[in-house]
Amino acid sequence: MLWLIYSSLWAGPGTVSRVDIASEILGREWPCKVYLPGGYDSTASRYPVVYLLHGSGGDENEWDRIYPVLDSLIAAGSIPPLIAVAPASGTSWWVDGRERFESAFFSDLIPAIDRQYRTIIRREGRAVAGFSMGGYGALRYALAHSDMFAAATLLSPALYAQQPPPESSARSSGTFGDPFQAEVWAARNYPAVLETYLLQQYRAPVFILSGDDDWNHPEGFEYNIEQQAVLLYGLLNRKGGSPAELRIVNGGHNWRIWQPGFIAGIEYMMQFIAHPDSTN
Repeated sequence: MLWLIYSSLWAGPGTVSRVDIASEILGREWPCKVYLPGGYDSTASRYPVVYLLHGSGGDENEWDRIYPVLDSLIAAGSIPPLIAVAPASGTSWWVDGRERFESAFFSDLIPAIDRQYRTIIRREGRAVAGFSMGGYGALRYALAHSDMFAAATLLSPALYAQQPPPESSARSSGTFGDPFQAEVWAARNYPAVLETYLLQQYRAPVFILSGDDDWNHPEGFEYNIEQQAVLLYGLLNRKGGSPAELRIVNGGHNWRIWQPGFIAGIEYMMQFIAHPDSTN
């Protein structure tokens, strides 16, 4: 595999910078962390980009532990050199609500990253990953914007095919109405776009991981994330015939499973992503 060639030519660890993206839609600066692979400044290559979406209440720092992991994977030849972008979104659920985060993501953030860095500016040059609320966002983006992403990874995704449980920040954040409006949630939830997605030309392979010891919801086990993960896999792959992988592992809702899950997920996604030597 060509990635092994990259490992033999590994240029050392990458760099991580905090970057403020000017967002016309949000009407403010949008903080992000950007990881550039080692050797970025010494080549003319264009690189694939993986967008990293954090969980509820998080910010651009939530993925900091992953950048050394990317260094190790690139050095080992497990993945090609790539750019990673981790924006902040609080409790937005990555959709248009109190602020128009979904619109800003596609109209402001991605174009700004493509202008500022040597990215592969096409669908095959992008992947998206997220944990918890970020898993909801990553799935939303992969399905509703399938022309923009070639693969997705969902780590303990906060998915609820029907309605979110009472304690979910989906109900309290104001994103889906203040007070919460079930019809607004339904319009932005993945079942609303799944049928159309399955009829489209582009289908992004999806890697789904959940722990078997995630919180056991007192309102009913159907709210449990591992149950929702199995349901999603069935709808995508078993019923829909769309490429997907499912892993239910021992563990809870934390980085003990997300870090190894991310490694498995990004290795899976990179099978479908253009590498730095691609013609752009």
